[in-house]
Amino acid sequence: MKQMLFYENVVPVSSQLHRDLCVERADFEFASHVNSVPLTAIEMPLAAREYTIVFAGNDEAVVPVVVLGVENSQNLYLDENKAWKADYIPAFVRRYPFVFNQNQDATQFTLCIDESWAGCNREGRGQRLFDENGEQTQYLKTML
Repeated sequence: MKQMLFYENVVPVSSQLHRDLCVERADFEFASHVNSVPLTAIEMPLAAREYTIVFAGNDEAVVPVVVLGVENSQNLYLDENKAWKADYIPAFVRRYPFVFNQNQDATQFTLCIDESWAGCNREGRGQRLFDENGEQTQYLKTML
């Protein structure tokens, strides 16, 4: 699977592989080296209050993105403790470490997780993805 921005090791979420996996977000360190992130159309009114929005892309597609910094690997929206400084946090950042992957003909989407993120653990810290019976927790259902 193609990796993007702060995603490093994205794999499909599985009740067998991730039965005891928990997600704990302490800060936004993972986004410290990106100077822009994609934005959905529905986010634009809220994002426009706090961010510069530009349209980036190529001949095939153009997407709105929020500008987080003017230099490569610069995110001016993080403070010294890696907390997000703006009130509105773009969905692309909020949903991390989760991301949807689409199949070749874009008819099916699979929820994936970045297993390499430091906030993923098996020590019970944070939100579990599956309960003791292997069923999706409410937390995981909200990611869908």
